[in-house]
Parts: sequence; structure tokens; C-alpha cells
Amino acid sequence: MLAGFIGGWDASASFFIFPDIRDNFAGGDAATASWVLNASNVVGAALLLQAGRLADSSGPYKLYKLGIKLFVAGMLLSMLAPSIWLLVAARGLAAASQALMGPAAVALVIKYGGIGKESESIGRWGLYTAVAGFTAPLLVTQLISTFSWRALFGLQVPIGLFVLYCLQTDNKLEETSKPFKMDRIGSVLTIVGLSCLILPIVKSADWGFASFKSLSLFMIAVCLLSILIKRSMTMDNSPLQTDLFIHRNFSLACAMSLFAGIAFYAHWIAILLFLIEIWKFTLIEAGLLLTIMPASMSLFSVWFGKLADVRGYRLVIIPGLITYSFLFLIMWINVDQDPHLLLTVPALMGSGIGMASVWPTLTSIGANAIGGDSIGSGTSIIHTIQRIGGALGIAIVLAVISGLSESGTFIAHRSAILVMPIAGAMALFVSFFLNNPQRDLR
Repeated sequence: MLAGFIGGWDASASFFIFPDIRDNFAGGDAATASWVLNASNVVGAALLLQAGRLADSSGPYKLYKLGIKLFVAGMLLSMLAPSIWLLVAARGLAAASQALMGPAAVALVIKYGGIGKESESIGRWGLYTAVAGFTAPLLVTQLISTFSWRALFGLQVPIGLFVLYCLQTDNKLEETSKPFKMDRIGSVLTIVGLSCLILPIVKSADWGFASFKSLSLFMIAVCLLSILIKRSMTMDNSPLQTDLFIHRNFSLACAMSLFAGIAFYAHWIAILLFLIEIWKFTLIEAGLLLTIMPASMSLFSVWFGKLADVRGYRLVIIPGLITYSFLFLIMWINVDQDPHLLLTVPALMGSGIGMASVWPTLTSIGANAIGGDSIGSGTSIIHTIQRIGGALGIAIVLAVISGLSESGTFIAHRSAILVMPIAGAMALFVSFFLNNPQRDLR
């Protein structure tokens, strides 16, 4: 559960350091500053796949403990980073640590949550994530305004040390280790391939999508990721286990994870920049308002998990995505240059409801669809695709804002809000094809 707290804290708080890093550390270059956010998604996406295999082979507890140690190191290096690219590298190490913690912690939560309560157990994980997402903006915005963005990383060091202390126990857990050799080539293919895919999107305003540089990187990305998929079909230790995709719900959950990742990461950066740059909110005011999203998620995540276990996935996911997409669409249609909280607050509440209905349920779908000894691998693939979607969501928002800046700052930022209802609608479309667990059909 504490791993969920750390992940939620880092994910939500990181968006609030973006304006400060862009303006005071990256020389005003939003594309360069965006890699402080996207490094977590790209590196995490590559290593989550390997971490899932490691959790299944070496035991989740050992992997979780190693991840915490690397997390503390990553936070210390991030706090002390003297340049933007060293900060990006440190963020990559922190992402690697969370990639190790995530699948291991989910496997432990599902193991001890009990059979038939997978969605409820993951819902409780989501509750801790939401609580972190609610408290982080309140504290972090104050620290950034008083000190600088470095305070965010400094604050996370004692959190990591506390979790490490909690893991000290004399109880010997029954974990068996099976030999597993990491596919280093596969990890490199994933990192480089995703970077080549995301970079031209981020730089679209400067390069153009049809430029030689952009098209070349897109082609390299397609080639590298194709090689990764081909390798995974013939190698037992490949980070991408293609045999898991024979399960219908698992494949659908992966598709939904991509679109949900785009939507849910996009709304943090899009709404934050709109509040600060259009409505001229202070960072603290924007942080206070944005706590509505995780606060709403915390109210519903456990209840939605219980409902999914009893009544099936569609009853939870479909209403949540309809609420999310519809309220952001209404906001996009009616928003103007003057603050209008009667539009914003319902959209932010709908965002929390959407996250509570989708994030934990998708993880539960991945675990239920494959079961057995592959829970770590299956859930890591789900989370990997969520991170890929998150990286694309951030890149798309910044590309829209930069590309339409000549039409006016308001039009550019308003257009970025449209990313959420479009991506939400795509995830909604896929959700109609889900099958409910067999126990729900009897």
C-alpha cells in the first residue's frame, strides 16, 4: 500500500514542479523540461516489463525492498542535480526504482487480499495512491513557492526511508526464487524506441510532424519496437510476453490503458497550465483546486473495487468513463478567459471518478485474466502501457499548446483540454467489449 502512496505522490507532485523547472532550470524550453516528466514514463515503461518477470521469478518482497533503496538514491540525486539533463537521468533512476516496486507490491496486495477480492484489494491500493495525490499538491506547492522544485525530491527521501524501516522484519516470507536472466537488449530497444516515438511529438512545433527529422525518428521507433515484439515471440526472457495477449480481457485492458494513460496524465498538465497561464492562479491556488481530482478518487476507489468484484467490470468502468469524458467536454465547450469554477470543479470531480473506476479495475482485469504465477508480468504490462500513454498524453498536450500558440495563448490552452474527452471516449469504446469474470456470470 505504501508503494501506491509513493507512486501517487511522485506522479501528481511532479507536475507542479514543471513550471519552475521550465522557467528557471531549462531556460524556458518546455520541450526539454518535459523530459523531467517523461523520463519517468519512458524508463518506467521499459523496466516495468522486466520487473514483472523478476517479481514472478525471485519473489515480490525482495524486489520491493530493492526498489525502495533505489528510490531513496534517485530522490537524493534528483534533489542535488546541477543541470537539467542530470536531473532527467536522476529521474530515470527513480523511475527504475518505482518500476521494481510497482509489480512487486501489486503481487503482494493481490496475494494477501484473498481470492475473489482482487478488485477490492487493488481499490485499496488506489486509495493510498489517491490520498498521496491529494496531500502532495497541498504540501509541494507551499514548498516550491517557499524554496524551489528541489524541495519536492528532498521531502520524498524521508518517506522512502520510513518505508524501508517498515520493511525490516524477522518474519521469513515463503518466497522461492527461480532463475531468470534479464533481456538487456529488450530493455534498450524499449527505451530508445519509446524516446524516438515521443521526441518528435514534443518537438512538433519546432520540427513539424512531416519534417525529415520527425519522420526519421518515427520510422526508427517503429523499427525498434517491431524488433522488440519479434524478439518477444521467440525468447522466454523477453520483457514483453506476447503469449499473455491471447486472453481477451487482458488485450482489451492493455488498449484501454493506453487511452486512459493519455487522458489521465494529460489532465494534470493541461489543467495546471491553464489555471496558471490563462486564469493567472498562483501555484498554491492551482494545487489546492487540483486536489479535487485525487480527493474524489479516494472516495470511490475501494467501493468501485468491491462493486467490480461482485457485479463485473463494465458496471464500474463504463459509467466512470462516461462521467469523465462528458464533464471535460462540457468544460471545453464553455470555458473562457475568466475563471469559472462551476465548470472546472465538476470536471475535476469527474476526473477523480474516472480514475477511481479505471486505474484499479484495469490492474485487476490484468491479474484476473491471466492469474497463476504470472500476476507480476501481467500487471507490469498493464502499467507499462499506462506509462506509454502517460508519456504520449504529456507530449500531446505540450505539442498542442506550442503548435497553436500563434493563434493565441487562450486558444492553445483551451484546445489542450480537448485531449481528455477524446482519449476518454476511445477508452470508453474499448470497454464495451470487456467480458466480466466467470464468477460474476454464474
